[in-house]
Amino acid sequence: MKRIFTILSILAISLFYSHNLSAQFIVAKDTIRGRIDFTPRLGDLDKAIPIPNDSVFYMFPPDREIDPWRNVDYYMPNRNIISGYIMGTKFMRVDDYDVIEVEKLSSHGTVSFKNEDVRILIAVANITSKDTSIKQDNFGGYTVNGKQAKGIVRHTAPKLRYQSISVTIKGKSIPIPKKVYEHLLEPEIENMVVYYNPEKTIVYIVVNNGGLDAFYQALWAVSPNGVSNPYIFDPALLKVAK
Repeated sequence: MKRIFTILSILAISLFYSHNLSAQFIVAKDTIRGRIDFTPRLGDLDKAIPIPNDSVFYMFPPDREIDPWRNVDYYMPNRNIISGYIMGTKFMRVDDYDVIEVEKLSSHGTVSFKNEDVRILIAVANITSKDTSIKQDNFGGYTVNGKQAKGIVRHTAPKLRYQSISVTIKGKSIPIPKKVYEHLLEPEIENMVVYYNPEKTIVYIVVNNGGLDAFYQALWAVSPNGVSNPYIFDPALLKVAK
């Protein structure tokens, strides 16, 4: 049953990208140099920015006209995004790492994942009047402690939030502070997958939230050194950009 749930979760994610399964989170990988070249302008290696291995990008579907380059969004440390290009041989797809199987999915709003090195427990809860950090702004959207909330249709009150995320890697408990997930609303714990890079001891938690009307995808990278701020792909921002 656990394996079936994991397979269904992966299929659900794939179906969202049925137009092209190559649109997804990737990480930089060059085993010789330890870094890759990222350029905001196609083929302009004179102004290329060196990006270290394991840095996260969001890669868009391949375009034959620019092959072997790939169009990507690069996430800055402050999570601002720069659009640009990398070579198509200098990355690793996150979903090519080992899948961590679901241990238990509960109707009470919890899901756990486990393998021989890693255990993850995620809990969600209904939003109530006590959640005073969630505020509506003047434009019908919502903020959480000053951060723009995700997963919300304008002028529609949010209903669900993450309550807690706990990760243990090789017996070490990794603190997951509330600030890295509190603004990611309308979580769907049945629509997520966890991957593991045992060589680097990095766990990638990939979630797909917000339903059809306010969909977004987010990724946390967790290692014994701590957890990253979330990497977020929000299709609504692409529509605004256009």
